[in-house]
Amino acid sequence: MTTIATMFTPAQRERLRQQIPMRYSCRRFNAAPSMSDWAALAYAAQRFTLPGVRIALCPVEDALFTGIPLGPERVSGCRCAAVVIASSAHPNARIHAGVSGEALVLEAAALGLGSCWVSGTYRKRMLDIALSPDESVLSLIALGVPASPMPARRSRKEISRICAADFSQWSQTLQDVAKAVQWAPSAMNLQPWQMALTPRGFTLDGSDRSRLDIGIALCHAEVTLSEPHQWVLGTHRSQPLALLRGL
Repeated sequence: MTTIATMFTPAQRERLRQQIPMRYSCRRFNAAPSMSDWAALAYAAQRFTLPGVRIALCPVEDALFTGIPLGPERVSGCRCAAVVIASSAHPNARIHAGVSGEALVLEAAALGLGSCWVSGTYRKRMLDIALSPDESVLSLIALGVPASPMPARRSRKEISRICAADFSQWSQTLQDVAKAVQWAPSAMNLQPWQMALTPRGFTLDGSDRSRLDIGIALCHAEVTLSEPHQWVLGTHRSQPLALLRGL
């Protein structure tokens, strides 16, 4: 069975790791992915799928995206989206969905494509996706050729606000992991993560228990590690959402 630790080859880890500081939320697109890029994304959607998760690529129209008053700019010009689907039958499907979807986002960035997670500002009735009784759509990922370059400055929380205790005393490996998490996207850019070292190991948790956001951050953390490590995912509120032993 594919796990977070086994879903990436060493070459894929390095390829995706390099994209972490380059990926950004693109809301205006000029064109759909080329046929070759579409094929590469379709392969990645299958290759990076964890248990309880399914990612379906589909054509879309501008009318699918709604936007919200005083919120981020509405997605426009998008002709292709990845539909991130989770099964209620798997206890960690929402975290797995974040990992799998963000891996696809990083692959899109490696292809020179733009992307944007869209969780609430779209019309679900316009999606022509067959779902099993235990499945639900968690989010869309808009994909395509970006209409504008990466912004010169992106708002991120100071590392001290998302890391407990003295970050400077952490090992270089864990500092690299924390910085990778710092670049991860999240709903409304809230960056709800909290990272800490405990007697049990390195923990990645969320102040609002957002499992999808934790999964996205976890993807950044995992590809930053040069070797696979075993993550323990919590299922109860008394447990951290992600625990990494051995570092």
